[in-house]
Amino acid sequence: AKKDAWNWKTEPVQMEKFGSDGIRDYWEAFWSPPYHRSRYFFRIQSKGETWDYGEKGLVKSLDPEATEHPKIDFWNSFVFPYSNPGDVFSPPEWISSTVWYQIFPERFLNADPSINPPGTLDWTRGPVTNREFYGGDLKGIIRGLDHIQELGCNGIYLTPIFTSSSVHKYDTDDYFSIDPAFGTEQDLKDLVQECHNRGIRIMLDGVFNHCGRGFAPWKDVMEKGENSAYRDWFHIHRFPLFPKGKDTGNAKDSSFETFAFTTSMPKLNTENPELKEYLMKVGEHYVREFGIDGWRLDVANEIDKSFWREFRLRIKAINPQAYILGEIWHDSLPWLRGDMYDAVMHYTSANGIVDFLMEHLTGTQLARNLTKIEESYPLPVNEASFNLLDSHDTPRAVSKLGGNQDKLRLGLFLLFTLPGSLSLYYGTEYALEGAQDPDNRRCMIWDPTTGEQEFKDFLSSLINIRKKFGNRISRARRKPVVWDSNPRLFAGFLTYQNSTLLFFANGQSTELDHDQVLAVLTVNPQDWNIIMSQSMTSSDNWAVGPWGYLMAEKKNP
Repeated sequence: AKKDAWNWKTEPVQMEKFGSDGIRDYWEAFWSPPYHRSRYFFRIQSKGETWDYGEKGLVKSLDPEATEHPKIDFWNSFVFPYSNPGDVFSPPEWISSTVWYQIFPERFLNADPSINPPGTLDWTRGPVTNREFYGGDLKGIIRGLDHIQELGCNGIYLTPIFTSSSVHKYDTDDYFSIDPAFGTEQDLKDLVQECHNRGIRIMLDGVFNHCGRGFAPWKDVMEKGENSAYRDWFHIHRFPLFPKGKDTGNAKDSSFETFAFTTSMPKLNTENPELKEYLMKVGEHYVREFGIDGWRLDVANEIDKSFWREFRLRIKAINPQAYILGEIWHDSLPWLRGDMYDAVMHYTSANGIVDFLMEHLTGTQLARNLTKIEESYPLPVNEASFNLLDSHDTPRAVSKLGGNQDKLRLGLFLLFTLPGSLSLYYGTEYALEGAQDPDNRRCMIWDPTTGEQEFKDFLSSLINIRKKFGNRISRARRKPVVWDSNPRLFAGFLTYQNSTLLFFANGQSTELDHDQVLAVLTVNPQDWNIIMSQSMTSSDNWAVGPWGYLMAEKKNP
């Protein structure tokens, strides 16, 4: 080897502070290595001293004055020995420009009464439970595609559609059949085709952590006990399954593992090779035979990681651009390193926004929360994230906000400033209310009032703006802005290449006029074009009313 073969080229890259979580400040820099191999360390200057931080920790710099080719401790650096393309996190290219529309099929639209379950009720407004059937079906979703497309959504996420005796279908009886109350395999094929004809992606919900009482292998275990060929498909501690001599419904009185301590949902043993292969074929079947664009994975953090690694490989082998979304409500980095999921449902962001609107958080606290979430994941992960305000598992946001539609508008506006894809729960376009599950699964509104139609028009405008600027928002360097003098304000600058967007949120019941807004933002209105605003007057877009907002784009220099 040449004498200087181990003399690495060095290049200083200045870092910039982009946020704080109240405990730590976060700094970032962007650098593209010219070769597959790279090393890096952090140089910190403070109080006249220079320190280098790397794998050895914080050590005194060997050459603090040098800016080019400094003498460095070669082993005090973080190392990428060789950046193999297969090790790079690579989510689907289409995700960051997607606005999802989540549908709970049983409550969306009843288009085929001939397949209604016994006792199906008439479509209604108002509270519901998990005991009533209203007859929503796949043909109803097909019929509703004009509405979804007009709204501007280009992705649909369906909660489970496979055979099950329940309303919610999260207790699957047969993974290879469509629930008869929803329709047929042909109905699903027609739905997927109609979606694709309109440029809409479609994602199904896979419940692979547990099954329902009617799942044939579980029925075999219930019948044959220890002699069942499927006993190892489940987490069974001992027999009999019900030591008290009966099924009380509480898993604490049973001898097997379940989901949520309910005996109606036995937990599947995904480490069993036969069950594992069965579920892999389920995942492959709907991607290959029906052309779905992704899987949302229920209770994803309770299944062993080796299962998900193989699941990803097999799904991506069929469609490399398929989206794999896990349901995880907490820090999810272990699942987001490029070998399992593309994203998780970002409830943490939703909680921060709703808490700000409920005045549980100040603007500073919201900024810190969002900064901490963003810093918890690599940039490509954030660009593929799945952001939402509510879902079938949470109270509807408008209900948490006391029915205040102005707050909901502001919440949706803030949601649309986040990187990644966005999800709207069906009926949000009409500010549909609903308390905690099951009341959050009310029947879709198909006879909107004038006020509900106006809300839909607002949301459609917001979606169109997001689709226009979405890629820039997802890839932007984000700099939040807050004010100690007014903790109910929150703003931010989003910079990508030569483009800068400004957003501003007034999280209070007090209006801000033109001069007040410009005073806190310290910007020259002549340098900006207003993209969207909720103004006190139609002639002054820089004035922001109670629970108001604005977004502006900086003019080209």
